[in-house]
Amino acid sequence: MKKIYISLSLLIFSCLFNPLFAQSKIVFDSLVHDFGDIKEEDGDAETIFDFTNQGNKPLKLTSVKASCGCTTPNWSTDEVAVKGRGYVQVSYSTKNRPGPFTKTISVRTNGNPQVLVLTIKGNVIPRPKGPKDWYPMEIGNLRFKTTHILVGNILNTKKDTVSTIIYNQGVSPINIKYNEVKVPDYIKVWGTKNRLGSKDTTTVYISYDASMKDDYGYLFEYFQLPTSDLETPKKRINISSHIKEDFSSLAEDGSTPTVEFDKMTQQLGEMKALDKKSVAFTISNTGTSELILRKVKASCGCTATKPQKTTLAPGESTKLDVTFTAGNYNRQVKKSITIITNDPKKPESTLYVEADVKSTEGN
Repeated sequence: MKKIYISLSLLIFSCLFNPLFAQSKIVFDSLVHDFGDIKEEDGDAETIFDFTNQGNKPLKLTSVKASCGCTTPNWSTDEVAVKGRGYVQVSYSTKNRPGPFTKTISVRTNGNPQVLVLTIKGNVIPRPKGPKDWYPMEIGNLRFKTTHILVGNILNTKKDTVSTIIYNQGVSPINIKYNEVKVPDYIKVWGTKNRLGSKDTTTVYISYDASMKDDYGYLFEYFQLPTSDLETPKKRINISSHIKEDFSSLAEDGSTPTVEFDKMTQQLGEMKALDKKSVAFTISNTGTSELILRKVKASCGCTATKPQKTTLAPGESTKLDVTFTAGNYNRQVKKSITIITNDPKKPESTLYVEADVKSTEGN
């Protein structure tokens, strides 16, 4: 019995001190940190998880990854000696994240255990809201609820009125010079106040008459709103709309145009950067009344398009010539062409051109 005991002791001793059995071992003081209640306005919340290498070999942290981008870790990058101390520092961003949270950080090592998980939790008390939240867009001393007015979908026979709110964050009154606004006839601009006192608000209205615009599809435009603000006196206001045709007055006999395409995508194959290549789509009217190509618009200036005819009788076809200029890419490129017609079932269609562009750099 004594011999067996001695043999086991020698085996354990040799395992502990044989280099082949050497191993680092990470032991954290704590695996969980509870921040409790923290205020959003105090900024990032930080804590440090300390650990010890309780193995018999230097310890290395090979990877530290947080479960989301709101949590940023920092850690000991040098090897930690036997009995040495290291750390994992964790920062949690409280900005715009009110309420309770639980996040994890995965730690990988060259020892035992190879993977373990740290946890942070807490509750973010939201900061008091103010003008910067209600009016997030800032131009000079004025803040806007939005500077991008969305008219959205609108029929070509209709008009709509949209609005935004302006807040004067400065200490001096500011005049809004509506009489100096330069806009086309289909846009009208006015407001509830011409003079805006300090910490005061006003509503600006924009009327958009699509029946006067004489255009179709997605449109983006802007105007300058003149003010007496000494800092950036002209405030840029953007407007976007999507004008669609009103088909409520279709022909009483039920006749309608029908647009058809020979293909929806043209494969241009391999192209060298900055080269040009031309192809054509065939557009046909398979309906019973005249088809009108109201608008042809490419997604970028690198694609030039031109239909040979814009009005097609029933049974008639035309070619849409497309010239694509490859940019200085080195990848697969896909560009779109929007076709707007008076076909009530397919008023907007999208065609594509694709090319495998090979960069000439380094050749």
